Amino acid sequence: MSIVSLSFFAALRVVLPMAILMLIGYFSRSRGLIDRTSMKKFDSILFYVFMPCLLFKNVYEIDFSVKFNHQLFLFAALCLTVNFLVAIFLTPRVIKDSKKAASVEQAIVRGNYILFGVAVSEAIYGEGKIGAVILLGTFVVPAINILSAVILEMNRSGRANPFKLFIAVLKNPMIIGAIAAFIVKGLNIIIPVPIWSVIRSLSNSTTTVSFISLGIGLEMISKGEMKPLIFAIVMRMIFVPGVFLTSGAIFGFKGDELCALMVMFAAPTAVASYPMAVAMGADGELAGQIVCVTTILSILTMFLWVFSLGSLGLL
Repeated sequence: MSIVSLSFFAALRVVLPMAILMLIGYFSRSRGLIDRTSMKKFDSILFYVFMPCLLFKNVYEIDFSVKFNHQLFLFAALCLTVNFLVAIFLTPRVIKDSKKAASVEQAIVRGNYILFGVAVSEAIYGEGKIGAVILLGTFVVPAINILSAVILEMNRSGRANPFKLFIAVLKNPMIIGAIAAFIVKGLNIIIPVPIWSVIRSLSNSTTTVSFISLGIGLEMISKGEMKPLIFAIVMRMIFVPGVFLTSGAIFGFKGDELCALMVMFAAPTAVASYPMAVAMGADGELAGQIVCVTTILSILTMFLWVFSLGSLGLL
């Protein structure tokens, strides 16, 4: 079976469970088992407890002793910065509602790197053969969480001065989780088994609970949502990967290194963007719709990106 077919079925295997979880949430609400108001309270727990534990676990498990390609990291950092700047300066000119714009900006920047990207990469190269993807993830995951926090805080506090914005971002639970992990790892502190067991359990449940919550809050797309939704989809699934993957190929990246860039920029919007948007005052409904639509569309778009790059002999 070709790598293109493998990537298609890998994307399907990742997306199908997500869709089922969203349906569980949707039908739970339709049957009156839970309402959106009640779930919003739990979204706060997701934001303040589950998601920081997930980021803490991801950062804590980073193996800093492994060698990595500095050029790949520098290129990824440059692309992330450009992507962030394009998102925050272009989006408000297209979408005037600040809350909707904030949700779209976060969606453009925040791809589902770990959950979606690693599965697709392993389907292409095999388990244990995606070193570049895993290593780049050690930078990508904390970086996109910081950029997302900056975007949402700028919307919530109204483009405060840099110092106040910096302090506000530092207070973000996700950033606190990442900083705590770096400190614990840097000091070689061994986390007691009972505490680590709780952290692991909470982090492993984050995606499941987030998608169920997403399904509970899912609403039909209104005409007022179509423009920002379509803009977010085009930017996240076509423009961003098109620009940065072309640039990566021009700079000479290929194989698993280009694959790492592919899952970084072509993956659908991460589900964590939904509870984060809700908790930080952006348009949570739009954020959820973007996650749903980009996740479903990613089966096709990832297939096309793998097909295109594979046909050129770059993967």
